[in-house]
Amino acid sequence: MKKITQNASFGKYAMLANILILSMFIVSMVCLLSFDKVNVKLVKETPVYEAAFAELRKVEQPRRQAQADVDYYVIKLDTLQHRAVPADKKKATELQDEIGRTINTLASKEADLLRVDSLITVQTMFFEAIQVPFENLTQDSQSAKKTFRIMLWITIVLFIGKVFLFAECTYRSLLNLRITSPWMTKSTAPFWAYLGWFIPGYNFIKPYAVFSEAYNETNFILLDKNILQKEIDPNSDFNIGLWWGLLITSTVIMSYIINATFFGQGPMYLKLSHTGVAIAAIFFWTCYLLQECAVIFRGVKMNQILFENRSKFDLQ
Repeated sequence: MKKITQNASFGKYAMLANILILSMFIVSMVCLLSFDKVNVKLVKETPVYEAAFAELRKVEQPRRQAQADVDYYVIKLDTLQHRAVPADKKKATELQDEIGRTINTLASKEADLLRVDSLITVQTMFFEAIQVPFENLTQDSQSAKKTFRIMLWITIVLFIGKVFLFAECTYRSLLNLRITSPWMTKSTAPFWAYLGWFIPGYNFIKPYAVFSEAYNETNFILLDKNILQKEIDPNSDFNIGLWWGLLITSTVIMSYIINATFFGQGPMYLKLSHTGVAIAAIFFWTCYLLQECAVIFRGVKMNQILFENRSKFDLQ
């Protein structure tokens, strides 16, 4: 014997999950704004840091050649000083002159090296004055981003869990319809209540179509059997369409805007108010989750009425 089942518990759990999702999303946005506060300073200071680093490299560049020149003349002087003094007076004089010239050149090269080292020391002092605050900003930014990502992943896990609860609720509604409405056996297969959410591209429309069918057909069968005198949701097409539109706006469009605003350096980062984007995201997610709770609540109510009046159906 076929049985009509209740899906109220899954619907209620899905609505509870929505409350948790909204709470965690708001926390995520607060963490994102904390990250953004540091990141804006980091982005602003990055060109200054890079310019200082490039200037330090520019000052350090001549040192290798200066050191090589000093090493060359040190070796040359050592070689000349260890050379045996020629017996020939003229050659001995030439050797002494060469040693003298090498000593003078070495002194000049050492002075050049000292001058380069002095410039490097001064530039290093300027660079360290910029480097230390920049590295602190970098660490603070990474820490804030890590916190945001943890909160975001908790939100995503809760959202995926809610999807399964929502899918199970829809799945059971479709099974009930196959029992109460013979024509539904040739309609959407119940497994699409799950599968429709996870096929890329197809998930932009299939979950909406499956839920809309289950929602509207349940409403129809209650009216057809005179269990209800009027529709529970006279504006079902509008309400379900609004729900799905808010879902796409919140999860797809706002996700793109958030990513471009907070983690890019393009027009959205420069032109949009970061706080305004976070507030808009919270607004759309609130509207989406509340609207979803509303349609789930009506769907659960219709399922309960259907279950309570199961005796009016031929369940053989």
